[in-house]
This record gives sequence, structure tokens and C-alpha cells, in this order.
Amino acid sequence: MKLTKHHLSYTVALLLLGPTTPTSAFTIPQQGATNYHPAANLFHRSNNIQHSNNILHIRGGDITNNMPALSSAVSPVTEVLHQALVSGTPLRAMGALYAVASLTVVPLTWYRTGYSFSVGYGLSVAAMSLALLSSFAESSSFLSLSQLKLASTPTILATIALVYGLRLGGYILFRERTVESKKKQFDKLNTKPMLQRTPLALGVSLLYAFMVSPVLFALRGSVTAGSISQKVQLFFTGMAAFGTILESVADQHKYEVKRKNISSSKEGEEKFVGPTSWSYKLCRHPNYFGEILHWVGLFGAGSVSFGNSIVAWVSGCLGLSGILSIMFMASAGLDKKQSEKYGGQPAFEEWKGKVTSSVIPLVK
Repeated sequence: MKLTKHHLSYTVALLLLGPTTPTSAFTIPQQGATNYHPAANLFHRSNNIQHSNNILHIRGGDITNNMPALSSAVSPVTEVLHQALVSGTPLRAMGALYAVASLTVVPLTWYRTGYSFSVGYGLSVAAMSLALLSSFAESSSFLSLSQLKLASTPTILATIALVYGLRLGGYILFRERTVESKKKQFDKLNTKPMLQRTPLALGVSLLYAFMVSPVLFALRGSVTAGSISQKVQLFFTGMAAFGTILESVADQHKYEVKRKNISSSKEGEEKFVGPTSWSYKLCRHPNYFGEILHWVGLFGAGSVSFGNSIVAWVSGCLGLSGILSIMFMASAGLDKKQSEKYGGQPAFEEWKGKVTSSVIPLVK
């Protein structure tokens, strides 16, 4: 079964990305050439590789013996991915992004259906961001491997998306492992056979690819230094970072309060305990608000590089509208659930009376 899945995944990637010319994709410019950049020159790393080899010899391994087998197994896919993301047509680049999302979400959905829109959501965002960072690190001047110097806003934007995805995926996985009610929710969703979950996984993977697409086009495009576009891109990148922080803090705050309530409450008791302080004074669902800020920030930062690309605008708008719809529906559903569960309790009614905004502060 494992062999079949790997063959299927590899075939899907090739179908989505199309033919490539691997040799030209990784040609190393000579020093003195007009397009030379230290990040593309790998020769200065030879001493480090030799040092690594010596260490591996001591530990019983040899990088030179293992490299050919590793390279032959990985390089075809990475070369296809690299060329599609960096220099392929916008549609092919989106296909590459979708392939990365699918290869992350599908196996997780086969394991647990609920992971398609939880753990798989976060980890697919992280996987796509990592693929973008690694691909453009070899092809542009946004990262100097010799100086370890970040030099562009799109790089920071991709890094923020990477951190966002890793944090969210890790948090949801941790919460499932430590909160019994969450574990039961995931268990209840595993009603279909494994392969019948594939359409769901492929569908949400497409949405995730649309959501991350602004980062792709920000890295592929360019803005003039000191221009209004650059300032707009920087502003929205800051918004994405702030949203990530806000969601992280709100999630952790709610987790701690709920865990404390579970350990102290009697069995069957449904008592409202909050949280009602800190970010939960801004709106009733600040974690959702942070998530909205993150994705609006990503879209805003990337949109200045969309230009006349229909693929970029359609992908970005579909991704943003999709996640906004989900967030507003989720907040409305949670409001209804809380009212049914805690309605009439003084603490809940007092907090709801003071915090009238559901997900956007100052908006009822």
C-alpha cells in the first residue's frame, strides 16, 4: 500500500507541474556575470561539506556514499517543483503549490478525516511556505546563504506564513492529545473508508493553495524601493505578523482557561468560565480575528505584485474570500453554541453585554 501511495503522489506532482529542463534550472552563474549572486555560488561551501564528511566518518556514516542515492530519489521532484514555482507560468506555479498542499493534506486525511481542516490546514501552509522559501533561496537575491541576511519583505512574509502554519498545526495536534473532548470529536469524523476521504482532502488543499498564493506572487514579483507599493507591502506584512501573534496568544489563553475549568468542575457541569480578559475584551473570538488579520495581511502584501495576472488575482481573491467566509460562519456558529450552553448564566451574560463584537472589534 505504501508503494502505491508514493507512486500516486509522484505521478500527481508530475501531471500538475509538467515537463522540465532540470539542468538549466540549476545552472550556476560565474563570478563577474551580471546576474551573479553569492546565494547561487555553491563552491564556497566545499570546506563545510568536507568538515561534515569528517564528522560523519567518525559517527560511522559517509555523506559521499549516501548522497547519490538520496539525490536520485529527491532531485527529480525538487527540480520540477523549483522550476514551476520560480520560472513556470502562473498557472503552473499554482499547480506546484497545489501539489505541495495535496501531498501534505491527503495522507493526514487518510489517517484522520478531521485533520483535513485542522492539522492538515496548518501543516500544508507550513509546507507550501517552506517550499517557496527553499525554491526562491536558490534563484533570487532575497537570501544570501553566505551572509545569512534577509533582504526583502516577501521573504519575511513567507517566513511569517511558515511560522503561522507550524504553530497552528502543532497547537491543534497538542490540543487533541491533551483534551479528551477534542479527541472524541476527531474520532467521530472517521466514518468513511480511507480512500473515500480523498476528494475532501483535494478540495481543501486547493483552498489552502489559493490562500498561500499571494506569498508565491510576492516572491515572483518585485516592487520599486521606496515606492508606495513597497510601503503597502510592508504594512500588510506587519499585519500578517500581528495576526499570527494575536491568534497564538488568544488560542493559548483559551486553552489554559478551559483546561483549568475541566480539572476543577464537576462532571456534567456546564459553567461559563471565560476567558473574558486580555484579548477577549476586544471581541468574543479574538483568535478568529487574529486569523483574519493574518490572511488579509498576506493578501494585501502579495496583491501589490499581482499586476495584470488573472491567475494571481483569481487565486488570491478565492483564497481570501474562502477563509473569510469560513471564519465568519465559524464565529456565528460558536456564538450560537455558547448562547445555548451558557445562556442565562450571569458571568456569560455580563461578558456578552460588555463585549458586543463577535469577531471584528467595534463591529456588532
